[in-house]
Amino acid sequence: MSMSSAPLNRKCFLTGPFGAGKTTAAIAHLRQLLRRERVRGDDILVLLPQRSLAAPYHEALRSADLPAGPFVRVTTFASLARQAVELYWPLLAPVAGFVDPAREPTFLTLETSQYYMGPLVEAAIEEGAFDAVRVERPRIVSQVLDNLNKAALHGLSIDEAYERLELAVPPGEQRTARLNALRAARRISHQFRQRCLQETLLDFSLQVQLFNEHVLTNPWSRTHLFRTHRHLIYDNAEEDTFSAHRLIGEWLPQLESALIIVDSDAGYRTFLGADPVGVETLRRLCEEEIVFERSHVMPPALGHLSQRIDALFDSRRRIPAPPTSEPAATPALVIPDQLFRFYPQMIAWTAEQIGRLVHQEGVPPGEIAVLAPFVSDALRFSLQMALERRNIPLATHRPSRALQDEPAARTLLTLARLAHPFWGTPPLPADVTLALTLAIESLDPVRASLLSERVYPPRRRDNELGAFASLPESERRRITYAVGERYDRLRNWLYDYRSETEPTPLDQFFARLFGEVLSQPGFGFHEDRDAARVASQLVESARKFRWTFESGRAEAPDPARLGRDYVQLAERGALGALYLPGWRTPEDAVFLAPAYTFLLRNRPVEIQFWLDIGATSWWERLYQPLTHPYVLSSRWPLAAPWTDRDEYRARQETLRRLLLGLVRRTRRQIYLAASDYSESGFEQRGPLLTVVNRLLGEGTRG
Repeated sequence: MSMSSAPLNRKCFLTGPFGAGKTTAAIAHLRQLLRRERVRGDDILVLLPQRSLAAPYHEALRSADLPAGPFVRVTTFASLARQAVELYWPLLAPVAGFVDPAREPTFLTLETSQYYMGPLVEAAIEEGAFDAVRVERPRIVSQVLDNLNKAALHGLSIDEAYERLELAVPPGEQRTARLNALRAARRISHQFRQRCLQETLLDFSLQVQLFNEHVLTNPWSRTHLFRTHRHLIYDNAEEDTFSAHRLIGEWLPQLESALIIVDSDAGYRTFLGADPVGVETLRRLCEEEIVFERSHVMPPALGHLSQRIDALFDSRRRIPAPPTSEPAATPALVIPDQLFRFYPQMIAWTAEQIGRLVHQEGVPPGEIAVLAPFVSDALRFSLQMALERRNIPLATHRPSRALQDEPAARTLLTLARLAHPFWGTPPLPADVTLALTLAIESLDPVRASLLSERVYPPRRRDNELGAFASLPESERRRITYAVGERYDRLRNWLYDYRSETEPTPLDQFFARLFGEVLSQPGFGFHEDRDAARVASQLVESARKFRWTFESGRAEAPDPARLGRDYVQLAERGALGALYLPGWRTPEDAVFLAPAYTFLLRNRPVEIQFWLDIGATSWWERLYQPLTHPYVLSSRWPLAAPWTDRDEYRARQETLRRLLLGLVRRTRRQIYLAASDYSESGFEQRGPLLTVVNRLLGEGTRG
């Protein structure tokens, strides 16, 4: 059955590969509900696993030819759960274990959750509980929070989750130490949860737990919730969680119509708690199944490549031979004429090929994606400099990085310390040097170091900045008067800010500093899209941090110190929450990102570059000794240990899905690049390189 002939009052399950037109069909279905069936907008729920996937629906709903009326609800399970907990709070608070049920709840963001858990982790570190695991403090915090989140999403208690994690620890010399670290993490989890119940703080895990255990079990709130919408469109269901699938499974019988959409061979958010297997339950609950098989993205050569990749990972299937009719001028895979020995040679070749594609073949920069398993600062800087010489813009997105790891954020945080001397936390001289280098255009590190040493001497123990005029004439000439004039503008702005009667909230300080100084001509953030994105994210993060305490529900630090606490939190490596504008694909710049970040954007491009295909990190999971995405799943047997065989199978399946997802998001060609030695200087021959050699029919090469 085609989508156009499917009844509008049925429950349909729509599946197919990326690019087959499933979301387009869903939007057409949505328009029919609104226009032909005259369904009220607020009777329709569009559910997505991530807010960044909502753009096509928001754009369609802005169409002028749709009837006026209430808005269609486009949301995620996380937002749905939070809004339900807030709405039904008087029903669930008395029975949910809070010390003061009459107290209004404070909903914690990712940043404020890290703020409250930080001291608990710090105390455990001082006791030596994590000495055996090679993980920095902020990663310990994030992994413990991740355990709480995954436990809630899969219906596990804290103790059940850690019992599973202990079974996943491999035997060996470090087993006892790893188990001790996990037991410390379990203790921290209980302490954090107890504080939340004591002070009525609701982190994400507690919101999900309250939703699952109280909102959905209370007859009144459950009935009221299920009556709020009569029609459902559930897109990318394979990327959502066990809790989301269970909710929809219980809601389906109450709905008049439903369209559940699944990308075949996807499920890239497993490390975030996604449960791709769970869509099979939803498939059985639907009355109709519709399959879209034809891709509207891939050309025939790439379509055949995807078939060969699929067969390569299935030993029961024969790998199809390449079609003899494929034109030699447009192969699916493009490889260099020579093998590169060193990493910089690979980057130089990539920049050269991008320059040729843009300037000679007319490929728009926004139709080129450069992908790697991880994007380091060195890779980003090297490629950016190489493309700037060719007048090609570059944009990057690395959502898993801590805020302070972004140079633009470090600059703003350092200038915030200089602008608030009453915090009593003067920045380090090296941080001031870096801030001046990035804040002032055309200031190289050597002259920035000279300027910093004179205006902010290393022996100084305060926040004072000297004036450019106080420098000897020879040094002023060396630094240049143009740079000195810009430095004085920045310094004068900071001192004018200090003289204000009341300090501005930190988020407003960041916004003013960026808008009034750093983004102006002559300063480092001018026309720098990445710096603008990072500054905007920092403003939003600091604003939400402030709102948590200004709501009056949480115990706030001294208002004058609130900004200082945020700066310290960010500088300790806190991760930022999902920043929606950062997920918008640039239309006029080459896009550099980790491969999974690109996949989660759900947007195809003309050309992809896969860098460093010899790296094992295309295949291996991140080192996370305190958490485990597969064991912390309701699908995993309760008392089963995680073995090397399980790890191998998981890695193989992950690599298969990754490669299929990337190929299906390519309209033209994929360029492959590798070097004998990695960025760190280690020789590499990873599994992806083996796969590529087999696909190219050159298994003996390299």
